[in-house]
Amino acid sequence: MDKSPLEGAQFKITYADGSYLPDENGQLSSNGLYWTNSEGQIVLSGITGTVIATEVQAPSGYTIDPNTQSQTVVINPDDTQELYFYNTPLATLTILKRSSEDRQPLAGAEFLVTDGAGTPIGPNSGRYTTNSDGLATVSGLEPGQTVIAREVSAPDGFQLDGTPQSIVIREDSPNQLIFENAPLGNLIIHKLDSVTKEPLEGVQFKITYADGSFVDAEGGKLSSNGLYWTNSEGQIALSNVTGTLVVTEVQSIEGYTIDPDTQSQTVVVRADDTQELWFYNDPVGGLELIKVNESKTSERIPNTTFEIRRMDDALVDTITTDRNGRAFLALEDGPYYAVEVEANSDFILDSTPHYFEIKGGNVYTLRVSNAEKSGILIHKVDQNGEGIYGVKFLLYDENRNPIGEFVSDNSGYVHITADDLPDGANTSGRFYLRELEVPDGYIIDTETKTVYVRPGHTAEVEWVNAAITAQIQIWKKSADDNPINGFPAGTPLEGAVFEIYNKANVLVDTIESNSRGLAVSKPLPLGRYIIKEVSSPQFYSVNSEEVTVYLEHEGQIVQLEWLNESVYTNVSIGKSGYTQVVPGQEIRYTFKDIGNNSTVPLSNFYWRDTLPTDAVRLDKIITGTYSARLNYKIVYQTNLNNTQRVLADNLNSQQNYTLDASAAALGLASNEYVTQVTFLFGQVPAGFKQVETPYIYCDVLSGLAHEYRFANKCDVGGMWQNQWIQATDRWVTIIYRGGPTPTLPRTGY
Repeated sequence: MDKSPLEGAQFKITYADGSYLPDENGQLSSNGLYWTNSEGQIVLSGITGTVIATEVQAPSGYTIDPNTQSQTVVINPDDTQELYFYNTPLATLTILKRSSEDRQPLAGAEFLVTDGAGTPIGPNSGRYTTNSDGLATVSGLEPGQTVIAREVSAPDGFQLDGTPQSIVIREDSPNQLIFENAPLGNLIIHKLDSVTKEPLEGVQFKITYADGSFVDAEGGKLSSNGLYWTNSEGQIALSNVTGTLVVTEVQSIEGYTIDPDTQSQTVVVRADDTQELWFYNDPVGGLELIKVNESKTSERIPNTTFEIRRMDDALVDTITTDRNGRAFLALEDGPYYAVEVEANSDFILDSTPHYFEIKGGNVYTLRVSNAEKSGILIHKVDQNGEGIYGVKFLLYDENRNPIGEFVSDNSGYVHITADDLPDGANTSGRFYLRELEVPDGYIIDTETKTVYVRPGHTAEVEWVNAAITAQIQIWKKSADDNPINGFPAGTPLEGAVFEIYNKANVLVDTIESNSRGLAVSKPLPLGRYIIKEVSSPQFYSVNSEEVTVYLEHEGQIVQLEWLNESVYTNVSIGKSGYTQVVPGQEIRYTFKDIGNNSTVPLSNFYWRDTLPTDAVRLDKIITGTYSARLNYKIVYQTNLNNTQRVLADNLNSQQNYTLDASAAALGLASNEYVTQVTFLFGQVPAGFKQVETPYIYCDVLSGLAHEYRFANKCDVGGMWQNQWIQATDRWVTIIYRGGPTPTLPRTGY
C-alpha cells in the first residue's frame, strides 16, 4: 500500500448514544453519513464528546479492513483528534495465453474463471477472452482469494489445454497464470488402385495417436472409434492435429486386397506442418458392377440385386450394390452374364441379360442403368411450410375413375408409385387428386387438382391447407427457495426451453421463457399437443413431466404453470498419507469421499492427484471402484510433456485395478517423471461416489533434509450447465532423518 488518500469512502459517524453529529452548518447529515474528499478526509468541527466512526463502504477497487472498520474517539473542548483508516486495494489476475511452439501470444482463447467454490467471477458468467496480446484480465479480486481458471475454447489451429489452474491472490506481487497451446498440423491420406492409380472411395481406416487414443474428427468431436472412410477423391483429410499418428487400413472395398507390408503406417505431424501418406490396393480379377440412374448417370443406385451366371445358366453367385451403387465378385477367367432380379424400390426392374468375359485375371467393369419409376409426390403443408400428418387423398385416372386412397405421413408426404396402383393402371399421363379428410384444426381444400406425370419421372405437388389456430403459453416459476441464487419459491424463471410435439410426435415449435418467466408458442392448428421441457434455467433441474394440451377452438390461449426444483451441486474429495517418512521409504496416499454429491448429473467429471515431485516419484496406482457402472480412463503428465498421455483406458468403474505407473513401465526418459495423474469419467450420475478405496504409491527421494516438508494436492470437479463444481484437499508430510528411527506406518493395504 502506498498511503495515497482515497476519495469517496463512506462513513457513518455518531455519538456514543447513537445520535447523529451535526454538520458544519448545524444541520443533521443524512443518517450520519459522510464521504471523504479528494484529500481522503472528512473534517468535522464544533463537536465534543465520545464519537464513533464506522467505515460503511470503501471506494471502488478497495476492501474494508474489518479490524479497523469502526473506531471510537473522545473529543474535548478546544481539542483536535484524528483517526486513520486504511483500505486494501483489490487485486487483479492476468491470464496469458501463448503458443508452446514460439511463445507468441494468442488471441481468442476463452477461459472460465471461478472462485474456489466454483462460483463464476466477474461479468459474462465468469468467461474471459484473450486480446491481441494474449491477455485476459480479471479485476476486483480480494487478497487471499482462491481463483481457478480453465480454458474452454482454444484459438483456431491450436490444441485446447483443458487442465484447470488455480492461484491464491496476493496483493504484494503480480498474479498471473500462463496457459500454452500447441499448434496443430494437417494429415492427408491417399488411397489408390495400384495398377491404374485411380482413387478408391469407401476404404476404411483407423487413425489413433501413438498412445492408442482416437484422433479427433474435424470440429473437435471424436470419430466413431477412430474410424474414417476415403471420399470420392480417395482421400481422408485431417486438420488441426499434431503428434505421432498411427494410420491402419482396416477394410478395403470389394475387388481389392490390403497390402500387409503397408497396411499400417506411422507419421509425425508437427505444428504448422502437412504430412501425406499413400496406400495402394491390388485389384482382384472379377466383375465390378456399377448401377446408375438412366436419366442422371452420375447418380448411383444402391440396393439392386443381380444374379451372375455362366453361359450354361449355372448360378455363380448373387450380389447387391452397396451405398455407392457398386458390387464386386471375384471370378475365374471365362464368359458370364448378369441379370437383375431385384430393383431398388424407386426404380423399374431391368431383366435384360448383360454379357461379359473375364480375361487374364483382370477386372471387368459393367455399368447398368435403371429407369426411375414414374410417380406422384404430394407434400401437404400449412401456411408456415410445416408438414401436415393424416390428410387423406383420393386419386383418379384420366377418366376420373378412382384408383386409390392415400394418407400423408408424419412429415406430410405421400409418395405414389406404380406399385401402389391397380394392375393395368397407367403409370404416366394425366391424373386427378382430391382431398377427402383433414385433421382437426385445418380447413379442407375442396378443389380438385390435375397432375401430369411423364414416363420415368416423379411429379411433385405442394398442397397448402389453411389452419384454424390457437396458442400455448407457459409460465415458468421456481418450485422452492433456491439456496444458490437466492430466488424464493414462485419467482419467474428465464431461460427454460420447451419442445411442442403434435399428435404424430412431430416437433412443431421450440419456445423459451423470457424475463417474466413466460414462454409463448406460435399459432398452432387445433388438435392435441405434448409439451416437454428440454433445458432448465441455471441452478434448476429439468422438470421431466410431459404435459398433454388440447387446442379446441380458434383463438384459444391455453396457459400452464410449470415449476422447476432447485439443484444442489457439490463434489468432494479427501486424502491422507503418512505424517512422517524417512528418505527412500515408500509412501502411500489414501483417497476418500470422492463423489458427486449433487442432485444432478455432472459432465467432465474427474479427480486428480498432483504429486510433490520435489520429494516423491510415482510407482503404483490402485484405482478403487465406484458406485455407477461406466468406463473411464487415467491420464498423466510429466515434467517434460504437459500433454495428457493415456496410462490406462476403457477401465470398468466397478473393477479394482493395480497399475504399474513407474517410470520404467511408462517408458519415460531418464530425466522424466510424472507430475499429475487424472481419472477421467465423463458424465456421472447424481450420487456417484467411490466404493473401494483408491491408493497412490510413491517412492520418497533419498537426498531430502531433516524436517523437509512436502504437500500432496488433489482436486475433483465436474460441470453442470457450463459451470465447474470443484473441491480440493492436501496432505503434508515431514521428512525425518537422524536420531532414533521413528515407528513408521505399515505399507500395503
